[in-house]
Amino acid sequence: MTRRKRIISLILASMMLLSAASCSESGANEETTAQTAGENTEAAAPETIPEETGPVAELPDKTYDGEEVMFLTSLNLGYDWYTSYEIYAEEMNGQLINDSVFQRNTVVEDLLDIKIAETKESGCHTIAKNSISAGDKQFDVVMPYMNSTITLAVEGALLDLKQIPYLDLEKPWWDGRANQDLVINDRLYITTGDISILDNECTMVMFFNKDMIAQNSLESPYELVREKRWTIDKVAEMSRNLTRDKNGDGNMTTADDQWGISIAHNAPISFYFGAGERVVKADENGELQLMMGSNRAFDVFDKIASLCYSTDVLSMHTTDTANFDDVSASFNLGNILFVTFALVDINSLREAEFEFGILPYPLYDENQEEYNNLISTGLVSATSIPNTCDNTELVGVTLEAMAYESTKTLTPAYYDNALKTRYVRDEESRDMLDIIFATRVYDLGFIYDWGGAGSMITNMFSANQTGYASQWQRIEKLVVKTMDKSLQKFAEIPQ
Repeated sequence: MTRRKRIISLILASMMLLSAASCSESGANEETTAQTAGENTEAAAPETIPEETGPVAELPDKTYDGEEVMFLTSLNLGYDWYTSYEIYAEEMNGQLINDSVFQRNTVVEDLLDIKIAETKESGCHTIAKNSISAGDKQFDVVMPYMNSTITLAVEGALLDLKQIPYLDLEKPWWDGRANQDLVINDRLYITTGDISILDNECTMVMFFNKDMIAQNSLESPYELVREKRWTIDKVAEMSRNLTRDKNGDGNMTTADDQWGISIAHNAPISFYFGAGERVVKADENGELQLMMGSNRAFDVFDKIASLCYSTDVLSMHTTDTANFDDVSASFNLGNILFVTFALVDINSLREAEFEFGILPYPLYDENQEEYNNLISTGLVSATSIPNTCDNTELVGVTLEAMAYESTKTLTPAYYDNALKTRYVRDEESRDMLDIIFATRVYDLGFIYDWGGAGSMITNMFSANQTGYASQWQRIEKLVVKTMDKSLQKFAEIPQ
């Protein structure tokens, strides 16, 4: 069999495997095993992987003699939802995500004659830092959570992904928003894309009770989104009218009464980004500029505060039992119209006996051009390559092939898992996810939290403070100082 025919056969095999996996049960994830690192190979001319339509991955026409590519990934001991399960699967086990990872890796391993391996650790960032500092070359790719990984970048411990052979960051299987927003000094040290699902899981969204919409003759949120009329004011209007003392005891509680909306601790900052605001933003020269002191930022916060600090909303920073579990239980009982969660929190809504849907965060007003959805980057794995890597071709080829194959395996499986096995079955929610994933926000100021800028709004909400201008004035000098210090460190990293 020729190499080209073998590639086609492998792709067809992967599609058949995915079809079988889509019919299997989705559930718990599997632990993985650790193996050893790879070695050098020589470069070769690229050959395009055949595909009938759409973009294709351009990989070298060569194999790598069974070399191993070792990934370091995150194990979350506190919340299993945030453990990385997208890189390695030991075997097929009938679970949708596991099997899609296994089949993707099988295709890539057979295509390139490599071995994909993984070390999964709870102290992923510290282990990566110590390994790189020691120069032991144990890991070819390190994937701590994004907020931690960026500290490795400022220490000069990571390679510029834009310089890695065969890693084509312009292709759609890499997140274009991440590649644009995470650039510093024209270098990109961390990114994500179809190779990962934690970036999807940690995207902030809103869930809504479709029965309550129908019973109260409210406008369809889906239509509002499509018509760009899904705004903060519209959310406030719809939710305010549905808050009421359901049991008539004169005391509003999470469990016993009806609420238009619950406001999680990270909802205000999600509304802020959703309204099109940023902590920092690159100007036309690629230089980062602070955005939180603008007049529009003040106006946006005032509108957010009018919603999130209202007595008509179920605020999760109050002394009432408005914690995550209680809010989830109340939503499942049909007592809340809108909840402000991350997409992964759909796992807690399985007991709902009614249809519910997924929505992006709202616009500031109808003049805003597009939706924006914040990612909780503290729990999102970042793809990065340590500066100890001495075979960037092998690593680049592997990452490119895995990301490309993920578009045919992992990403479809994730959509099916999110929308079918998690009790969201309407086609509109699939459309909403397309909008949400296409408009995600990465912000270096939020990730770094220079001088407390990224956490300021969340901290204000937790303390029930509304004086945005005074809070910003209080921390602005420290924000500028710490930001400048980090950027100077980046400037000193050798080319």
